[in-house]
Formats: sequence, C-alpha cells, structure tokens
Amino acid sequence: MLDAVRKIAKDLLRQGAVEGVLGLGEDDGGGAPRVFDDPGEIDALVLEPKWLLAKIVVSIMNRAPEGYRLAVVCRGCDERALVELGKRNRIDPGRLHIIGVACSQGQADRCLCRRPWPSRVDAGVRARPADLSGNDQIRKYLGGNRGERLEKWREAFARCIKCYGCRNACPVCNCSPCKLEDGMWVHRGDFAPDMLTFHLVRAMHVADACVGCGACQDACPVDIPLMLLQSPMQAALDHSYQYEAGTQPERQSPLLSSYIEEPSRGISIPDWTDSLEARHGT
Repeated sequence: MLDAVRKIAKDLLRQGAVEGVLGLGEDDGGGAPRVFDDPGEIDALVLEPKWLLAKIVVSIMNRAPEGYRLAVVCRGCDERALVELGKRNRIDPGRLHIIGVACSQGQADRCLCRRPWPSRVDAGVRARPADLSGNDQIRKYLGGNRGERLEKWREAFARCIKCYGCRNACPVCNCSPCKLEDGMWVHRGDFAPDMLTFHLVRAMHVADACVGCGACQDACPVDIPLMLLQSPMQAALDHSYQYEAGTQPERQSPLLSSYIEEPSRGISIPDWTDSLEARHGT
C-alpha cells in the first residue's frame, strides 16, 4: 500500500501535475505532516499514524501562490472534510489532487466509522463499516430513556475542563470569530462554565458538517465520548434528508436549503440508539 502511494506521489511531481504533496514524513516519532516538492524525497513518505490534514491544507493554500496545486494523501474522513471546507469557500477543490488511502478494519472500529475509505481508493482495501455490536459505551450513553441519557451525559460533561481541544481539532469547525467564544451562548469567565451548553452548542454547530473523523474525541484529555454525541445527529440528517456530510460536493446543507425552501419542515429524529446502529449497518 505504501509503495503505491509513493509511486502516485512521485508521478504527480515528475509530471508537473502538482507543485507539492502533503502527507506524513518520517521523523523520530514515526511520522509528521510534511509537504514534499522533490520526487527524490518521496521515499520518506509514510502513512502512519493517523493524522488529519484538512486544517493544514487550508493553512497551506491560504498562503500559497496563486495557481499552486497540492496533492493530499487522504483518508476518507480527511477527504470529506475537504469537501465541506470547499462548500464553505475555505479552499478551492480544483487546486487539490486527492491520493485516497483506505483505513484498516481496526482503525474503522476505533473511530466508529461507517465509511472508512475515500471516494476513490488508490491504496489499501475497503474495510467494513465499524462493528458496534457489544459496544458498552453505546449502551451507556445512548440507551435508556431521555432522562437516563441526559444524566449520563451530564456526568461525562462534568469532567470537561473547557480546554477547547475538541474545537481546535475539528477539521470543519472554521467560523471566525468562533461561536463558542460568543458570550451570548457560552459565558466566559465563569467557573465552572456550563459544560452541557458548551458541548451542545458545539455539536449542533457542526452537525451538518461532521465527517466522523473522531478528532474531537481523540483530542479530549478527559475521555468524553464525543463521537457518540455527533453520530445520532448525523443519523438524523441521513434519516430526514438522505444527507451525509462530505459525500455530496454539489449539495448544500439541508439545514440551510430545506429551511429556506420549507421553513415548516423539521428534522425527524429516530431513537438515538437505533439510529446510530442503523447508521453503521449493525
């Protein structure tokens, strides 16, 4: 798989199809983001560890000369994030070339991912959607009645130290200024802040753009299962509008378009546990 990615990257640079290739380069820790512009250096390109690159793409393209073209070694979630960022005019998708890498089954299961592959797989084999059977956290946080679920989430959010790690790691959280810093919604300077409000505002604000990458959960220093908050919202959009973020480049978010066209129409929200398991095909 690695050899296939390296060959594609070398060919793109040699042919002048792109000016740079963004991927992971070998370092003492195993791998870190690097832009390769010399085909002779591509043998230092690696695929592990998982490292989301979408925000780095935005940073590079905002500073690059006009017409600069970049190839990106992408997992499925990274590609979907780039699609959403393109819809929001943060990047020009026409200047990007995606080198698609499928995730392993183990990675898919760890991320609760229902689509652990990019739209075009250049390297690797498509894994199955995540197997959620026997997942204790799903039963804990998404099982029971509404009151029981709310209490479990309150307990989880009580651990939050409001470090903004989830916000900072999210590849599709891109508003400036950030709505989470707006005192109208989440008061600053209070100790301790209202964590339930903070996380619900964050979750709702990216609900129609969340690509299921798990970066928010990976960044959390107190192990709050944030993907179990996002996944039912994604399932509700799938259920009501057949919409999955990052998979339909030409389609506007139904939370915008459907409200304008049908202001009286709401979102039909199925049972959280059932919707999550149905979303992942279990």
